[in-house]
This record gives sequence, structure tokens and C-alpha cells, in this order.
Amino acid sequence: MENFEIIIEIQKKLLILIKKYEDASRKLLECDIDEITNHVNTRESIINRIAELTNQIYCQCDEDSPERLAFKNKCDRSSLPDNLKEIFDLRQEFNSYAVRARDMDPEITERITINRELLLEKIKKINSGQTAKAAKYFNSGITEGKNVYFPENKKKI
Repeated sequence: MENFEIIIEIQKKLLILIKKYEDASRKLLECDIDEITNHVNTRESIINRIAELTNQIYCQCDEDSPERLAFKNKCDRSSLPDNLKEIFDLRQEFNSYAVRARDMDPEITERITINRELLLEKIKKINSGQTAKAAKYFNSGITEGKNVYFPENKKKI
């Protein structure tokens, strides 16, 4: 029964982490463009921690044990003893948060793609036309009759 209690404790930590992951995902939909990288990094660190804790659970029980089957939701809940039903239920709760977070991913990806395209468009606009610094330099050299690529006014040694 000691393994059962350890698994329950780890699952409670997993629930806290998946809630934080869902919050970080929601923030990616609402945050300022400059904060996107921080929230993506936060999500990545949370996922890494979830993987570590899941591996700890797997170390606590054998491959085909009732505990692991309950943790993976690979069995019928009604056939489980009462103590394993808690493992099953905690995993169900975890899965509900994970599904909601996963459902946000297409919107997050779309938002990042749209913002990237807008930034690229701004860069192109800034670097083209008469307002571009490179264009001003190039045009000023041409109007003065100088070759800006191979200046004639360099002294030879």
C-alpha cells in the first residue's frame, strides 16, 4: 500500500503542474507579443517536470500492475478496488486539463504565425522605399555620382 500513497502524492503534484500548464497556455493567447517567449519557456519547463513525475510513478509500479493500469486509465473503473479508483479519478482529472490545454495549441500556433507575419511585413516596409536607411545611403551615393560599392576616392598605398 505504500506505493499507492506515493502514486497519489505524485498525482496531486501532477494536477498542480497541469493547471499551471493550462494557465500558461491561456496566457499565450492573451499576452503581449514580447512575453510569448517567456510563456513558451514556462510551458516547456512544466512539461519536463510532468515527464519526470510520470516516470516516478512508473518506477513505483510494474508494467501490468493494477496501479499502472489505473494511472493510465487502461481499465474499467468499476472493476477497480476503491483505493485504485482514486488513482483512476486523479488521472481523469489530469486528462481533462491536458485536453483543454491541447485544444488551445492550434490557436496559439495561429497567433504566433500571424504575429510573425506582421513583424516580417513591418521589417520589409522599414527596409524598402525611401524611408529605409540602406536605400537612403545607396540613393545619396548615386545622386552624387559616386559608386557606393567601389568608392573612387580611396587612396592607394
